Amino acid sequence: MKFKDLIKQSYEDLKNLKVNLFNVVMLTLIIIVLSSAITPIAGIPVGLLGGAYFLKRRDEKKDL
Repeated sequence: MKFKDLIKQSYEDLKNLKVNLFNVVMLTLIIIVLSSAITPIAGIPVGLLGGAYFLKRRDEKKDL
């Protein structure tokens, strides 16, 4: 999978993510950790995309 395809897939996962307490808390924690590790300018978008990717894969594994 190309990097560009991974970003597109993560963006689609973010748009289709269910809004519940667990997902909001997890996205917030991922964003805070990545923003403190790298600059907030890069940490926030990377946290959103990475968090959405992580949560979507977690839901897919749970459904199996």
